[in-house]
Amino acid sequence: MLIYLLTAAFIYYTIWILIMPFVDGMNPTHKFFLDREWAIVVPVSLMLFGICLVGTFISLVMIKSEKNTRKT
Repeated sequence: MLIYLLTAAFIYYTIWILIMPFVDGMNPTHKFFLDREWAIVVPVSLMLFGICLVGTFISLVMIKSEKNTRKT
């Protein structure tokens, strides 16, 4: 199920970024897509969130391994 959701999101984003800028602004398909500024804000926000998660995970692993080293 997750693969279908991710595929749909990829197709939506690809159409939004690569095709919609070349479609006339009066075309009714524009109402299915967000403003162009969100095309940058959403991926950057997701990337920053992912980097924070990875950094937190690495920090916790380093702290835990340091505690295990001190006990020994």
